[in-house]
Amino acid sequence: MRNIEIKVAIIDKQTMMNRIEMLGAEYQHTMKQSDYYFEIGEGKEKLRVIDDCKYELITYQRKEKSGRKDSFYDVKTLSSTEKDTLLLQRKTIKYLEKIRELWLYGNTRIHIDNVKDLGDFLELETVIQGTRLESGEIEFMK
Repeated sequence: MRNIEIKVAIIDKQTMMNRIEMLGAEYQHTMKQSDYYFEIGEGKEKLRVIDDCKYELITYQRKEKSGRKDSFYDVKTLSSTEKDTLLLQRKTIKYLEKIRELWLYGNTRIHIDNVKDLGDFLELETVIQGTRLESGEIEFMK
C-alpha cells in the first residue's frame, strides 16, 4: 500500500482537537501502542503491539526527511508466539510507547499521540488506495 504522511509536535492539544472536530473527522477509539523498530538495511520494519493483544509486523520503504513523507508499506498480523519469536531473533534499535487517539477523515487517519518521554504529536496518514495520488494529495492538504 501507499500513503502520504507527516508527523509534527503539538504545542496546544486542545486547539488541535478543536480543529479536528471542526474538519468533520470521526473519532474511532483510543489505544495503547508499543513499537519496536528493527534495522533491515535500506527498508524499515517495526513490530507494533496494540493494547497488549494485537501484533503487527509493518515493513515499509520511505526516505527519512522532515515534512511530508511518501511511504510504501505492508502489514502482516502475527500471533503472540510469532511476536515473541521475532523479539528474540531481532535486535530492537528503538522502542516507543504511546497512547494513540484515532480519528478518520475520508482516506486519512488522524493520530493524536502521547509518546512516553517525548510529548504530544499529530500524525496524518492519507492512504492512496482506490483513488488517484492527486486526489489523496488534495485530501492530505486539507
